[in-house]
Formats: sequence, structure tokens, C-alpha cells
Amino acid sequence: MKRHHYFFIVFILLSFFSCNEKKQSLKLIKVTEYSSTKVSDSSLLKVLKKKYNLDVDIEYTLSENYALKQLSDKKADLVIIPNNATSEDMTIKAIIPLLPRVLMIMTNKNVKDRSLKDILENGTVYFEDSSRLDSIFFDKLFYSFNIDENKIDSKLGSTELKINEKSDSLKVYIGLMHLDNDDVRELIHQDWLFFSLDDIDNYGKGSKIEGFALMNMSVKPFIIPRYIFKGKPDNSVLTISINDILITRSDVHNEIINGITKTIYNNRSRLIQMNSVYNLLDFNYDNHDLSFPLHKGAIQFLDRNEPPVWSKYVKMIWPLISISVVLFGVFASFRTRFKRRKKQNIEMYYNSLLDIRSRSEESIDTDIIVDILKELKAVRVEAMKSLADKKLDPGESFNIFLALYNDTKIDLIENLKEIRLKSQENKA
Repeated sequence: MKRHHYFFIVFILLSFFSCNEKKQSLKLIKVTEYSSTKVSDSSLLKVLKKKYNLDVDIEYTLSENYALKQLSDKKADLVIIPNNATSEDMTIKAIIPLLPRVLMIMTNKNVKDRSLKDILENGTVYFEDSSRLDSIFFDKLFYSFNIDENKIDSKLGSTELKINEKSDSLKVYIGLMHLDNDDVRELIHQDWLFFSLDDIDNYGKGSKIEGFALMNMSVKPFIIPRYIFKGKPDNSVLTISINDILITRSDVHNEIINGITKTIYNNRSRLIQMNSVYNLLDFNYDNHDLSFPLHKGAIQFLDRNEPPVWSKYVKMIWPLISISVVLFGVFASFRTRFKRRKKQNIEMYYNSLLDIRSRSEESIDTDIIVDILKELKAVRVEAMKSLADKKLDPGESFNIFLALYNDTKIDLIENLKEIRLKSQENKA
């Protein structure tokens, strides 16, 4: 090859990488009212700026409707919002779950042997947040625990709760908060106690929390570990949580979303060093539990199917075209060889689903149906693991499996609701 050809290629590469280093800026809106979350947010923004060369301008709001509208109107590029949010805008896509908002219930007295219904209906209850999404969550929680909201003496904790004020009456503080919430730390300092929604020994054995989470897919059981707050609480606390999720629009470029996801994933240890609350980042999530479908850029990262470097720049680096053709032929040959075997592996998951459907149609016991739902989810988790390990072909056969899984899950949940409704009617 002539010398000037080499100079031409080097010039093109240098031009590309110099353009690629240009700093990008995005607008982020976060739905929250807690000032303590700004500390963890600053850690995330620093990592994105330093490791991904991305400047993020952040705005805080109390209104999820405002945040979603700003995103739809292209006045914002990213939004952090609780996972129980919904929107009719089909262009809104999820990127990644972030930190969980934990249901924290605290009391000024020891109420170990009392129920949630008892303490809420017979004490003064201070709610930390009054947002629409939290109201929807608490409506479902109260219904599930048979709590009459009209009997709750509710107040807004941020304006009416006086922590240092001594009182003989029962006070209850409740809210969906991040673990590093400053108000919680202050209450613990004043000897307030955490209230556990169920005995920790019941976890994994069909506890009330697992039943509530099963019927509300955006909710997960959560354990507040003992001694996490400078020696408190004395015992582990069983409660529930809802993740904040990072969302965007489908028209935001795949490479940007892929880069954001990869940066957060690859720098988790760095985030934890900056703020220990990032220990709660969970990348082994079920994307079907998210309120919005995944963005293509996030899917690309999860599938780890990024194209090789040479395929991106083949139009600029002509000598590599012939190499790409050869490599493609080799890849196609191996893919054809193993594709049939991968498709055959999906049959055992089909058989498991069909067996579950058969057993569920014969069952009228709610406990058995709950166990079957757990078994159903375990089959799906195993199939997704096989897909991630490239033991299955992510083609039409797997899509049919997912459709059959979803139909089975919906049928089971509807059957469970009908049985419980009939049971209530019979008792009445």
C-alpha cells in the first residue's frame, strides 16, 4: 500500500476519535422531594461526567406528570421516576433500575406485637410524601392489609412532625424513602423504632409481603439489615420497596443509552466508594417488572451483542471490508451449526410451562396457586439465564415461550383473584 494511503487512514481515525471525545450534554429530571437523594445523585453525575464524558443538568420536581410531559415534549432527555409510574406515550422507554425507595415505618413506642392495621388506625400517622404515585401505592397497601383509610389520623410529616417533642400517644412515621434519608437517621437518634410488616422468619415461606409483591409487580420484598444505622435496628426488618428507574425516549440514540448503561454497570464499585447506598444497585433485574419497555440501547448492553469495532467503521477503512466478509462467513457457518441445537433446548421449558398450566387448572387452593406462580417465575428465570449464557437462540421460539409464560401468569393471577373473591363472598 502506498504511503499516502496510510496517512489517509490515520487522518480518518484521528478525525473520528476527536469527534467522539466531544462532550455531550443531557437534561435529567428526577421526581423526588428528598434533599438527601441529591448526595447519591451527585455521585452518579460525577461518574457519568468523568467516565463517559457526559454532562447532565439535573432538575428536581414533585410532579411525575410534569416530568413525563417534559420528556415527551423533548424538553428533557432523561427522567428518574418510581417504577409504579405509567404513561400512554409509547415512545417512553426504560434504561435501568436505580436505587430502591424503601417503605419505612417507624414508631415512637414499641409495638412489636401489634398489627399494621392496629397502629395506623389507633395512632397519629405522619406521611412523608403526598405525591400521586405514593398515594396509589398506599391505597393498594391499605386494601391488602384491610386498613380503613378513613380511620387514619393522617398528617404531613415534613411540616407537622416534631421529632423532639415528647408524647405519650402513639406516633407513626411512614413513607417510601431511600435508605440514606436524613429524617430517618434523626428519628433513630431520637430512639424511634422500625416496624416490620411481618416476622422475618416468615420470609421465603409465603409471608404477607411476598403475597403483596406477587400481586403488585413493581413492588419487591426488602430487608432492612440489623445494625445498618450505627448499631440500629436491633433486628432485621421485613418491608417492601419500589425501585427508581431511569427512563428516556426511544429517539435518544442507542449508543448514548448503551454508554450510560455500560458506564453505570462498569463503575458500580466507584459509585459505592462515593456513596455506600449504591450497594443496592441490582443488575439482575427482570425487565418485565419495569413500568416501561427497555430502550434498544439498554437491550444491546444486556445482550452484550455490540458489533465489533471494524464493522462500525468499515465504510471508512476500506481494507477491512474483505476481512469483514470472511469473518461474517465463518460466523454464519458456526451459527447455522449450533442454531438447531439451541432451538431444541427450548422444548424443556415449553414442557415445564405446559405442566404448570395443567396443574393450575386443577387447583382451587390459593396457597398452591401462589406456589405455582413461584415455580412459574423460576422456570422463566432459568430460561433467561440460559439465554444469557447463549444456550438458547433469542429468536421466534423464545418469543413464543415468553408469550406462553405471560399468558400462564395472567391466567394464574386471575384464577387467584377469583378464588379469593369467592372466599370473601362465602364468608359474607
